[in-house]
Amino acid sequence: MFLDKGNILSDFNHLFNTEASCQISLYSHPGMGKTRLIQELSKSRKTLYFKASALSFEDNIRMLKTLCIRQLHDEFQQAKKLTDILKLLAKYSVQEPLLVVFDDFPHLAAGNRRISTSISSFFNRIGTDANLFLVLCKPASVYEKECAKESHTFLLRPFHFFEMRVLYPEMSVEEQILLYSITGGVPAYLQYFNSKLSIQDNIYHLFFQENGAFYRLVPARTREYYSASSVMRSILLSMGQENKKLQEICDYTGLTPSAASSLLLSLSSHNLAERMVPVTEEQSSRRAVYFISDSVFRFWYTYVLPYQSEIEAGQGETVFNTLVLPSLDGYTKSTFETICKEFLLLTDEMNNAPFPMKNVGKWWGQHPTKKRTEFISIAAYDNNKILLGSCFWTDEWIDIDALYNLQKHASLFPDMEKWYYLFSKSDFVSGFEVISGSHVHVFSLEQMCSISDKFYFSFANL
Repeated sequence: MFLDKGNILSDFNHLFNTEASCQISLYSHPGMGKTRLIQELSKSRKTLYFKASALSFEDNIRMLKTLCIRQLHDEFQQAKKLTDILKLLAKYSVQEPLLVVFDDFPHLAAGNRRISTSISSFFNRIGTDANLFLVLCKPASVYEKECAKESHTFLLRPFHFFEMRVLYPEMSVEEQILLYSITGGVPAYLQYFNSKLSIQDNIYHLFFQENGAFYRLVPARTREYYSASSVMRSILLSMGQENKKLQEICDYTGLTPSAASSLLLSLSSHNLAERMVPVTEEQSSRRAVYFISDSVFRFWYTYVLPYQSEIEAGQGETVFNTLVLPSLDGYTKSTFETICKEFLLLTDEMNNAPFPMKNVGKWWGQHPTKKRTEFISIAAYDNNKILLGSCFWTDEWIDIDALYNLQKHASLFPDMEKWYYLFSKSDFVSGFEVISGSHVHVFSLEQMCSISDKFYFSFANL
């Protein structure tokens, strides 16, 4: 099954149908399904795929030229430089629409700083009879820096929970949530899970055996990015043990705030750490918290590294059964909050949200009179409107007191129009919304799944 996550394939096809020729940038972290997307793009059109290598610019151009001769036409023999190749590709596309993919584009650009400018200039001058589409594959770490300068950009993200569950209809929703907690919806991680085993057995085999794929992957990936850097491991371990504030991380690692901030920024560039601020504040806010953004890394530094001695002594099964398995339900609590946030974004996509969900996250801050920190697990903000939400990971039914407790936060946001959203693993007492009014909405996990399934089903191509 191919699932068009984020409707990217659909958006690509729209460009192909409405534009004569164009340049497209596709940004992705490793493992997000870029290769599979390119394969789907190539099914219905002539495609030239070129994977750049860590060689000189001249060597890459020679390899590209040879590829064009092999797959397209001997006419490319006359090409001397990249612009010559692009002109011939455009000429070829007049007769047959052509998709060209430059994978690992930074390798190509490393040897020629002007290559991006040259390509853009070429497409600004390309003839109207050409039908050439050039996709440049780039790392997601430069997306924020570059996307504003480009006309057509796509960022590949992991599956949202409601997308991912379409792929696993045989699982219970609780199993799907546990799978999402471990993988974060990353396609490359999902492929390691054996459908013939239970989720619990998969976790044990992948993380708590010396030859487990994830047991080995996380240290290898960390070494790949940071060589033998013990301080990076210390930062990741600190966040894995629920140290979220910068000062807490500094206290744990012994680093200065400036050194820790710099290293956290480096981890962020590899999609291993994320900085979060209260949803109503600017990114420069000093009230930031940090967490491990890669789900496999987060699980590894929470549960695996602290017990590495026992695992390598052959006691991984005992560790998993006695220390890890009983705590997994609590581990999924934070995942449920993420799922509720994703559902809010989905309601916006379905035009059912009370206002545009441009800023969705959490909120925390000091109460002006009670002198204590208040925390709101789900919050969305837009101008003078705010949505306050609570998530309940419990099998008990939720009564009206949950709403009253949420409404106690209203005084923190004076002169703002407020909505209250409550989400629960179980259900709510009868008549909850009728009693509460039009600005109150409640959703059980079953309701969220039912609504999302109807939306995403049409995007699942069997």
